[in-house]
Amino acid sequence: MPSRMVEALRRREEAARTALQEVDPDAGHSSQRRRHRAAPEAQALGSEAEKCVISWTGGKDCNLALLIAWRDPSLDVVALVVFRPEDAEFKAHPLTLMEAQAGSLGLPLLHVTIPCDTPSYKQSYVRGMRQLREERGVTVIATGDMDLVGDMARNWIEECGEEAGMRAFLPLWQSDREANLRRLIDEKFGIVFSCVKSPWFDASWIGRCVDEAALAEMQAMVESPPADAKPLDLGGERGEYHTMCVDGPLYARTVTPAIRPPRELLGQPGQKEGEQWWTIGM
Repeated sequence: MPSRMVEALRRREEAARTALQEVDPDAGHSSQRRRHRAAPEAQALGSEAEKCVISWTGGKDCNLALLIAWRDPSLDVVALVVFRPEDAEFKAHPLTLMEAQAGSLGLPLLHVTIPCDTPSYKQSYVRGMRQLREERGVTVIATGDMDLVGDMARNWIEECGEEAGMRAFLPLWQSDREANLRRLIDEKFGIVFSCVKSPWFDASWIGRCVDEAALAEMQAMVESPPADAKPLDLGGERGEYHTMCVDGPLYARTVTPAIRPPRELLGQPGQKEGEQWWTIGM
């Protein structure tokens, strides 16, 4: 490999490590120092709280939805749940990182597997939700969804939940994108970019923290979008970027994945000619 390419990869890896060091300033220090960390925020539980699961990807939106549900006395958050096509590779939201998040949050990560040969994608979701209701007594499923996707006429989780006899809790629905990002920053979530796409971003954003500086740059992309591109959706609702959370008010410890250089994706479904996509290297 040419020396210039090796040096470029080394710089990218170091930048990702630096971003995580900013999220977790105690990384690499003794366990005694880490013991001084404040205990995670206790859940607010009312006497008649309904059992609730959080539809999980590990990103910023489901983490904010979890925090809102956690503070709602009418809800008893008992688990995280990932709906997973059995042959899918979660490039932007690595499953190993989701498992580490669940361990830090002290919540089980349940898997609802969608078979490759399912005759109905929707019915696979409905069956998974029914199983959660019948086996675990769950009556509410929360999601960080903010808007409709593609040609959908209704929120997907709400539609499937209705058929499964489960209520959908959508605390971020139609909410202000900038306000959500600022709340995440104010609540001291540690969030890193795990997937970015051109023309808005380049590989240097992978592993970078979602902070005030990043938000300012993203706002500039909204006001002055790249040539021949739509203005950036600050929430990434059109898939412009994805994130993973590594710390927050409900985390017992910072999740510190082994970050490798960004990985460029080629020939992905929906990837337009000339677009470049990068994901976090794990």
